[in-house]
Amino acid sequence: MSSTPPPGPRTSTVRRVPFPIFDSDEPFTAPPANHFLAARPVDPPAQQSVIAERYWSERARPDTSSLAAADYDVSVKTGFLPPEPPVVRLGKEVGGRWERLEECLEQAQDECRGLDGGGVGRIADEWRIQISRLEQPDVSVLPTLALLRRAHVLLSFLGHFYVHSAFPAITSIPPAIAIPWVTVSDKLGVPPILSYADTVLWNWRLIDPTQGIRADNVEMITTFTSSPSEFAFFYLSLLCELHAPALLRLMSATLDESFFADALALPRIAAYLDQIATITDDLTAIVTAATKGDFGPRDDARIVPEVFYWEIRPWFNGGKWVYEGVFDEDDDEEDEVRGQGKEMEWGGPSAGQSSLIHAIDLFLSIDHSPRPSAPLLGASARTSTSLSSSTSTSSLPTPSRSRTTEKRPAPPSSDSTFMTRASLYMPGHHRSFLQHLSSLHLRSPTNSHPIPSVRTLALTHHAQLSTSYDKAVTAMKVFRDLHMRLVSVFIITQAKKAPSPTSIFWDDFETKRVESEIEKERVMREEREGMRKETLMGTGGTELVSFLNECRERTKEAMLLVGGGEQ
Repeated sequence: MSSTPPPGPRTSTVRRVPFPIFDSDEPFTAPPANHFLAARPVDPPAQQSVIAERYWSERARPDTSSLAAADYDVSVKTGFLPPEPPVVRLGKEVGGRWERLEECLEQAQDECRGLDGGGVGRIADEWRIQISRLEQPDVSVLPTLALLRRAHVLLSFLGHFYVHSAFPAITSIPPAIAIPWVTVSDKLGVPPILSYADTVLWNWRLIDPTQGIRADNVEMITTFTSSPSEFAFFYLSLLCELHAPALLRLMSATLDESFFADALALPRIAAYLDQIATITDDLTAIVTAATKGDFGPRDDARIVPEVFYWEIRPWFNGGKWVYEGVFDEDDDEEDEVRGQGKEMEWGGPSAGQSSLIHAIDLFLSIDHSPRPSAPLLGASARTSTSLSSSTSTSSLPTPSRSRTTEKRPAPPSSDSTFMTRASLYMPGHHRSFLQHLSSLHLRSPTNSHPIPSVRTLALTHHAQLSTSYDKAVTAMKVFRDLHMRLVSVFIITQAKKAPSPTSIFWDDFETKRVESEIEKERVMREEREGMRKETLMGTGGTELVSFLNECRERTKEAMLLVGGGEQ
């Protein structure tokens, strides 16, 4: 199929398919009140409690019963990034307690700059004591999404700084961080943990505000180590997110044409799919460049693998933590008197939490739903580093939750994989977007005329669409292949190498190395003994059986009667 850009849309004023994005090239003006794009999200979505399971299970599934309820915070101008640059810092205008938290974050960053190994486990006790004595800030002074997002970034970095500032890591969060962290998380529909949204989506600013958002005019705001490698690591994902606007436009145009699926529409759809493949190839090129060395519009960004693995990545780790001062309505007063809080387990940030890749998978009907024969993934999947993403958001998993007095392990995620769990860490608006995108092809009481998916069209109109569809799917496959290469370079290979002798991890690594060498010697010794036994056994037994079986098969092949019985 030709990849020549197709003619323009059939009409510039009517959208046939309710694709949930704001796509006007003109300055935004409010549409009629009953229009599904009537309200650009300024206020937070309906609160989703990460504490009370009964609330989460009801509210984590977004309301898509009517288009008027759709409020997705997704734009063909900025994709899944906020339409306006994120707030860089919470100042006095929202209260001195928030400003004090910003100052504590800056203190931790300043201290890390002068410490070996990225500062993990080496921040002075005085800083933690200072955090534990802070007064709780007031969340009610943060009325907009922009302010709530900055608060979540601030509290997430502070929370991870606090936990990993000592070695071994601390497992409780003081109330001044824990309580507002959970409250802000509920308002945004995200967990109280550092996520992809904190490190990428809500963590950038324009170098020159007059130039707009583009690859050479953005930089990251908040990091742990202030190292060039950490800035580059976050920037890598941001570069991928900058491709979302073009992809969303193509997806929107494709769905418009799918409504007709006639002789005029099919060539357009094929061309759109070709363009989606090309942009996906661009994503692959970005990942490839990062794997090999320098990347970015000026080839001046670089992630040093050993620095990332030993100095940056440890700050990202989630875990099972006690959020002091946070309780269910059902918690008894005795727990509160003892000063305990809610124990929750969450994973850290992963590029698999990017809504962009999930959206492409959904659009192409790439099915990542759990298979009955697939191994079950439990808590270990929550810390996966995969960029692969989920297509299933219709049944979001329940977060691991237990009271601090409970010793029972979290139930296994029998109906979930990492990629379905990743959606739990997305901003609530974006989960709603993906839910709506998937619902366009499903018949329901509110969708009596679902449109065919692009995969269904490719199967129906094989000659016209199959090549272009396979091209788009292949591009995603290659992207994931290159991601696995990235994981190999920055994680798998580095895990086998020794950290710096000045690293906080050196003693543990050296102990494990010695234990590994001893174990390796033992295994090799047993294998040598086992080989001698096998050889002896093989001479009179194992080898003979194999030889006889081979002879038997050759005999059967020589039989003239096809399908003759065994002799």
